[in-house]
Amino acid sequence: MNSKEAILKKIKNGFLEKVELKEIDFELSRFEEKIEAFKDALKAAGGEAKEIKKEDIPKELEEYKKDSFLDFSFCKEKNEKNITIKNPKELKDIKTVIVEGRFGVCENGAIWCDSEDVDIKTVYFICENLIILLDKNRLLNNMNEAFKELDFESFGVFISGPSKTADIEQSLVIGAHGALKCIVFLY
Repeated sequence: MNSKEAILKKIKNGFLEKVELKEIDFELSRFEEKIEAFKDALKAAGGEAKEIKKEDIPKELEEYKKDSFLDFSFCKEKNEKNITIKNPKELKDIKTVIVEGRFGVCENGAIWCDSEDVDIKTVYFICENLIILLDKNRLLNNMNEAFKELDFESFGVFISGPSKTADIEQSLVIGAHGALKCIVFLY
């Protein structure tokens, strides 16, 4: 038997001792003031949350248009240009997108977004500025509650602020893998 076969045989036979897992007793995060907890967690992740009235969404977005901040809306009912993107290469010059969030998580400021709301999932990562519209009544306390909401039938992603990465020299880079800015409108 050669060394490769010997290694595979050990793996197959489970050469490690089985260890009994201990029961972990802990309390899940719960928040009395969900909106404030969500805003604080998102801010800590580098994002920004603004609480607005639903009817003020068009007015708020108009402010961004004045600064040429807005390029495309992927919210079906708010898509003024009726844009349909079928190829990610069409998004190469995109600056800003607006998407709907399904729910937010207070303990970490994450927002669940899925592909049912966009033609192409690349929009979440290719833009410089990501605006997420989120119903403030859809804020959950923790990730345990969040996972109970997921159906795993389509692509989805938790987004918590702008893209961030740090190398081994601990140099923080914003926007390396996604948006430079992430703004959440809580309505």
